[in-house]
Amino acid sequence: MAITISNGLSGKYFSMSVPDMACTIGGYRMGVKILISPDSKSWTEIYSEYLYPLDGSITLSDLGNLLTPYARQMLVVDVKIQLTEEYADSNSIASSQEQTFTLVYCEADIPTTCEDWTTNHFLSLLLGTKLTAPGRLEYLHFIGSDTAVCTATYTDGSTASFTPVVIGGNNNYTTIDVSPDRFTTAGKTLAAYTITAGSRRQQYDIDFRKPDCAPVLLFTNSFGCDELMYCTGLATKAPTFKRDSAYIGGKKKNYRIQETRTFKADTGPLSEDMADWFGEVMRSPYVRLVTFRNGRPNVGREIVIDDSKTEQTNALDEQPRFTFSYEYAQRNHNVVELEREGRIFDNTFDYTFN
Repeated sequence: MAITISNGLSGKYFSMSVPDMACTIGGYRMGVKILISPDSKSWTEIYSEYLYPLDGSITLSDLGNLLTPYARQMLVVDVKIQLTEEYADSNSIASSQEQTFTLVYCEADIPTTCEDWTTNHFLSLLLGTKLTAPGRLEYLHFIGSDTAVCTATYTDGSTASFTPVVIGGNNNYTTIDVSPDRFTTAGKTLAAYTITAGSRRQQYDIDFRKPDCAPVLLFTNSFGCDELMYCTGLATKAPTFKRDSAYIGGKKKNYRIQETRTFKADTGPLSEDMADWFGEVMRSPYVRLVTFRNGRPNVGREIVIDDSKTEQTNALDEQPRFTFSYEYAQRNHNVVELEREGRIFDNTFDYTFN
């Protein structure tokens, strides 16, 4: 009896939504090998084991937990599962099967197929309009290599088309720079712009107030891609010091001083769409500070968010805004911040008000 696959794997899946694979065999055990590849050419074996059937059936469960760490490194990874049936009687003829599919890294539970999402959406959980302002950086990522187009709208009602610059990616995905300054036209004021790539569409509206932003956070989203969050509310720095002291040589001395530099941030008012998207910052495993000096960005130190208030209601007269606190991820908090020149605000303040 050959291997019979009752629930196979093919096509494209999100890494945390890989279904179980089930089969039946006539032999006494089955060899299972799992290999991965970034390009379907060079394969690396990550799993090799013998599995034994229960009433002739074998199920490969929780494949997402095994494969997600590899998908996180590559964003998109091809997977090959090789099955080989073995008999206790060496005279019996062994059989084999192979399943190949593609995995896209994603930690979110998305109620549609991976193929549908990656065809019709950018790699972001922001499902509505994003508010931005002159001087800010904005990036978009998507599966594939479609040519992106920007349609910019100006306050006088005129429009213009641009081709966003590709700044990263590989054969599997593309990253484009969609910062508003790339779509300005002399003598006109940019009011909004729309980015399309294939069936994907992302709308940006311009905030004419050009508010100060502190902090600016670069975070890794649920698809393993970098996004930027600009907080426009009150920023506070509140360092605390823990001192261990003792009498040494007849004098009391502080022999250890531990500083914890805590920052408090306020997102400022957000739209409902951006409020839902803000949860990506709170669940991100990797968040860094970004500062600007003379219009040039500087990606700074990693931080950890250690407290947050993200309560959201459906009150019609309430615009959501959230507060949170963070600190440096490193042990030494005695950080010299040359870009800030002694102020708690970053230099987007000087830049956006030029």
